Amino acid sequence: MTEDLPEKPEKIQLEGIIEEDKVLISDENGIEEFYNTSYIGSVEKNNDGQEVLIIDAVEVLLLCERNRILIWEDNDKNKNLYDFEGLLTYFTQYDDRLWQKYIIYMDLRKRGYIVRTGYGDGIDFRVYKRGADFEKDSAKFLIFPVFEGNPIELRDLDKMSRVAMSSRKDLIVATVDRLSKPIYYSVKKFQILNKEKNGDIDNAR
Repeated sequence: MTEDLPEKPEKIQLEGIIEEDKVLISDENGIEEFYNTSYIGSVEKNNDGQEVLIIDAVEVLLLCERNRILIWEDNDKNKNLYDFEGLLTYFTQYDDRLWQKYIIYMDLRKRGYIVRTGYGDGIDFRVYKRGADFEKDSAKFLIFPVFEGNPIELRDLDKMSRVAMSSRKDLIVATVDRLSKPIYYSVKKFQILNKEKNGDIDNAR
């Protein structure tokens, strides 16, 4: 006679509120479920002193794809729930390169890296070593996406390279080919070196 295995608890879905190019989650479970566990979003306090989770567009797409977030059109529960395509269309009005950025974001996460959004100077992602504590450790890589039709100026590459060197991080230029495959290029001493192997940024250093 075999014992019945305990059922795995279903992962909860949390409601989000769209504010332009971001989503806010005020449910206190959001911080534990997404920020503490999956390293998604940033925590800020609202006017009432309550902690609120702020989620960027690529992170919202990830949560939607995983069926973890509920967002209604115009934040009105009498209207339709957004699906992935609906959210992609909505957020693209703020960033027409969002889909390509999402491909890079998802690829890095699938490889086990901790990926944080936002850095400035055109750098969209900070990437930490596997198993790192992003609140205590420093990011190892800075990811700068470059896509067809949006050429990069050499002076901008020079500037970002200097920023990366001064902060002791590796600058990685990321692009997406016609088959929607991410490709990574390491930037060292202002020269782009294509050391991409199986799309692993460890091999692009």
